[in-house]
Amino acid sequence: MYLGSNKNHYAILVLTLLYLQQGMAQNTTSPYSILGIGDIETKDFGRWYGMGSTSIALSSPWYINTANPASLTALNERMMNFDIANRGKSASFKYATADTFTANTKDFSVRRISLAFKPNKKNAFAVGLKPFSTINYLLLQNTAVYSSNTSLAKSVDGSGGINQVYLSYARQLTKGLSVGITSSYYFGSANIATDYYGESLSVALSRQQYTVMNAFQLQAGLQYNWQTSPWVTHRLGFTISNPATIKRYTETEYLSNSVSVKSTTETKKDFTLPLQMGIGYAISFNNNLTLSADALYSNWQKQKVEYNNSYTTPSGRISAGIEYVNRKKIGSYSVESWYLQAGASAEKNYFTILGKDLNTYAVSAGFGKNLSTAISLYGGIEMGTRGSTNSSQIKEKFTQYIIGFTLKEFWFNYRKYGRYQ
Repeated sequence: MYLGSNKNHYAILVLTLLYLQQGMAQNTTSPYSILGIGDIETKDFGRWYGMGSTSIALSSPWYINTANPASLTALNERMMNFDIANRGKSASFKYATADTFTANTKDFSVRRISLAFKPNKKNAFAVGLKPFSTINYLLLQNTAVYSSNTSLAKSVDGSGGINQVYLSYARQLTKGLSVGITSSYYFGSANIATDYYGESLSVALSRQQYTVMNAFQLQAGLQYNWQTSPWVTHRLGFTISNPATIKRYTETEYLSNSVSVKSTTETKKDFTLPLQMGIGYAISFNNNLTLSADALYSNWQKQKVEYNNSYTTPSGRISAGIEYVNRKKIGSYSVESWYLQAGASAEKNYFTILGKDLNTYAVSAGFGKNLSTAISLYGGIEMGTRGSTNSSQIKEKFTQYIIGFTLKEFWFNYRKYGRYQ
């Protein structure tokens, strides 16, 4: 199997790495990222995005699935896979007291970088980096001081987030049964700048907070495939993650007219990540049409977040999707040419606001194509809403899309040198 010029592959890889220096620093603007540790990503921005990210039970020889580490055993043997997913998003917001939505906010960023390799028939490995949560908001408040005729204005500008670097290992135990484990290290920071304004202030006052966060977590996964006829395949997937503790260390500096007047260092109260369990089921007909459904539950313990009567609470996500794959014959093999997808999802977020749940509803569509044996391209679009003005919440209306690609190359150019055969 000839994969084309290695020079072209390396050029694409170098340009991609240079681009990542800017792309990974981008965050999506959201007023809800002020709460807890920010907006947490509960979906995989990869090949199954168009199915509502319904992928716990699914796998592919051509694409990396980070939702379940057990899926890695489906990759092509002796092939190195480099995958990158980019996400663009626009959103508008409506307040409970407003009649119309605000102007759109826009963002484009890298959401996943993965490298996977299957050295033999039973074992596979992957390493990657992706955002776990994002923080980017601007809060403006007016507070009465001394009397109702005097007010103090406050602006709070937050940025940062938590990144996840992970290492996965998977092994095929028997025909159709695979297990896997992912070890993740979370690291990041939150930068909070607070400025105070008002006629009663004779000087400019501000406070700068810088919080460093880190944690370690494990996820185990299982996938089992079986056939009830030559044309019908059933797929079952399961994942579980242990509770983990995010350590937080904060440095605070107070300034008057941009001159530091006081500095403190403290260890903030730890933030606990929940026990998380996911289950998925899919059925495929003639290896072309697939129907899939997922359910994800996170047992968040009650923790206060930075808003009145708001705290973390158990969360969940359900999704379903459909996919049609067009295949073509190459010799005696049937390989994927292109695919189309559609899906929907509903999610209860991990915190409540003013004692009421925050829910997200979305629909999606996707496509993908193997451009050659060396390059695969995929994309998707999702439209949805989060929050409800009827619950005195900010309603977010968003549209986001992904564009990703996978570069593939046989390890050590085995065709030329005959290695691993």
